[in-house]
Amino acid sequence: MDRLEALSLFAKAVESGSFSEAGRQSGLAPSSVSRRIVELETWVGAVLFHRTTRRLNLTEVGRSFYERTRSILLDLEEAKVMAAQLEDHPSGLVRLTIPASMERHLTSGIGEFQARWPGVEFALNFTDHVVDLVGEGYDLAVRMGQLEDSTLRVRKIGAARRYLCASPRYLDRAAVLERPEDLAGHNCLIFRTHPGYNVWRFKSGSRTVDVRASGSFSANSGNALINAARDARGPVLAPEWLVGPFLANGELVEILPHHPPVPDWTPVYAVHPYQRFVPPKVKTFVDFLVTRYGKDYDWAHYRGDPA
Repeated sequence: MDRLEALSLFAKAVESGSFSEAGRQSGLAPSSVSRRIVELETWVGAVLFHRTTRRLNLTEVGRSFYERTRSILLDLEEAKVMAAQLEDHPSGLVRLTIPASMERHLTSGIGEFQARWPGVEFALNFTDHVVDLVGEGYDLAVRMGQLEDSTLRVRKIGAARRYLCASPRYLDRAAVLERPEDLAGHNCLIFRTHPGYNVWRFKSGSRTVDVRASGSFSANSGNALINAARDARGPVLAPEWLVGPFLANGELVEILPHHPPVPDWTPVYAVHPYQRFVPPKVKTFVDFLVTRYGKDYDWAHYRGDPA
């Protein structure tokens, strides 16, 4: 038995004085209403109506039960209205963790979102570490690449190309790079988060080539690696949101364009711990992220920068 539906039918029968009218309001036959009221009485353990051929009358228990359940139904209706209002006007604090390497892109987007929804506030944590959302009390995370299995809810925001690139000054003095295997003789700049992450994979014709990148500089910060690449310290493999602006202005150049990285795109996701009910402030913001950073977004330029 759907108890909430049964309570609603009970209230309609009381207020209309008729199973037929309660059924008409609910799109049910009178016999269906009668059956569900009987099921409700069985669950309550008491008779709620004195039934006559002309009208329904509440028993003493029924009257008491109606007074208590009516307030519950009114509270539920009020909660429904409030939720709908929040859906139209999201508000409240969103605790959000973002990769430090995406700071400029996402900070600009948050500014646009708050211009539209000024009732939503943000507390941001910029880190390239994977944060325990539940344990540390976060509403939402933006994450990239392959995600580990978890109970968190995930929605893809977009994707960005990956590039192998280096400074022209580095390439002027470094050994020739004609194929992925040649990287073995170069000072690769490595994003290090866990063992094995320094294996770089490339497409070479019909086969895939694995290269164990090594060098004198590694970091868990994408921004640090890009700054090192701009300083002519070695080649780096990174997504477009990091290297795009510097490829565009010539500080970095793409290497081995005929041997693309595998995978050649890095997906970006919104991740949150909410399962059944997603707060409007989170749902609306995730929808915004998907719209703004979807397939047409140009990661090579920050919004507002000259093209």
